[in-house]
Amino acid sequence: MSRAPIKVSGLVASGRIAAREGDDQRKPLVGARTVSAPSVVELPNRAEPPQTGETPPAAGKNDHPDSRKDARKISVAEIIDSPYQPRLKYDPEEIDRLAETMDTAAHADPIKVRMVNGKYELISGHRRIRAARSLGWTEIDAYVEELTDGEAQAKTLLLAVGSVGLTDYEYALMFATALRQGLCKTQREVASYFGQSTVKVSGCLDMLKLPAKIVRMLDSKPDLFGYQTGAVIKKLCADYPDNLLDIERGVQRLMEGAAQNSLKSWVLQAIKGQAERGGSEPNLITNGRRLIFTTKISADQRSVVVNCKVPDLDIAAFEKHLQAWLELQAKEVSSSAPDETSE
Repeated sequence: MSRAPIKVSGLVASGRIAAREGDDQRKPLVGARTVSAPSVVELPNRAEPPQTGETPPAAGKNDHPDSRKDARKISVAEIIDSPYQPRLKYDPEEIDRLAETMDTAAHADPIKVRMVNGKYELISGHRRIRAARSLGWTEIDAYVEELTDGEAQAKTLLLAVGSVGLTDYEYALMFATALRQGLCKTQREVASYFGQSTVKVSGCLDMLKLPAKIVRMLDSKPDLFGYQTGAVIKKLCADYPDNLLDIERGVQRLMEGAAQNSLKSWVLQAIKGQAERGGSEPNLITNGRRLIFTTKISADQRSVVVNCKVPDLDIAAFEKHLQAWLELQAKEVSSSAPDETSE
């Protein structure tokens, strides 16, 4: 008779055993090392979605049983991070807590690595290796597996699901990579394979379609907001395309500590204030990725305000170009126009 599975979340929370965590690393998945294996690989089967905070099981020819007989000690100095894992940042306090657990309860769960150019490249255990380094360990238990680049990418992504503190934006990068590399063909396949809802997959992927400046904010602070707040921002951008600056300022407030649920009301209030002050909404001039200028016609329709958004732009040179254009326009003005110079 098989024994019912034991739930260990309480033991993990109490620090009596080491938590099993997924990968972490600052390198983004976008632009990761080119996969030399075919873009579509046979992925390990997935029995069921993982529970929050737990590492999902992955069955395959390279997997190891729960016993440690196949694990061996390897040098911590020879371990390198995986270019495929989705975490952009890790919390130093979480690493300290994990290190404390590993120091008192010992290293109960070997990491997984593969050999790449004479080094051990992590498959799982990015948080654990950082904790081990903080403890001054020179060796760590590991399973050394033989994996192609494609297999390593697929397995690294799979084992990242349920990783402690993985943000919706980091999930978005993971989902996008799975689609781009052909690991999954549709969002529905992504949801099924990674054990996530189709709503979450769609919402996370939409975060990557937000204005470039907002995406850059997420790059620097992946936990800035989740996919539900991302949906609010997406709708604001669709409803108020001429008020992108107000929306960006609203998101900037989140960077400064404002609550996510205050974003929509703040942006709507800012837009209302613009309308009450009169004049046209500002026009945005970009180079395709970055906001360079805004222009705005005054309420009396007699002047245009140009605002430069690039601090290091040569304003003197810009003014000369603008003056040349204005002189050209002046020559084209009909000579029958009233002469205002004497007024």
